[in-house]
Amino acid sequence: MNLYEQLLVVRDRLERIGAHDDSMDLIEMLLRKSEPARADRTNISQIQVLRHMLRMPEVSDNYNVYNDLQELISERDESEISAREDAAPAAYVDTERRPKPKSYYKAQKEKAKKKGQPT
Repeated sequence: MNLYEQLLVVRDRLERIGAHDDSMDLIEMLLRKSEPARADRTNISQIQVLRHMLRMPEVSDNYNVYNDLQELISERDESEISAREDAAPAAYVDTERRPKPKSYYKAQKEKAKKKGQPT
């Protein structure tokens, strides 16, 4: 998604968490500024947008906006962590491959000999 689309998503997320009016004003200002890049095909991740916004002077001067953006980042981190945990195999599932002992192959060889010999 390009910058404009990411800002729309950020605005929706801010509305969902009940963000401060200053945060909503800032995001509206950024949306107006990025409107010419609406058709831009450059992909930007949401975390990049949020980190860039955190470095803005308007954000560092206003605790309400800063806290709202930090909440969005922490939500994203939590969702990524839970997604990684869900994708990981369960701890009780043995996924390691180990070589079989020599006795296993010896028994296999004896079985093959027995099958090959007429009784």
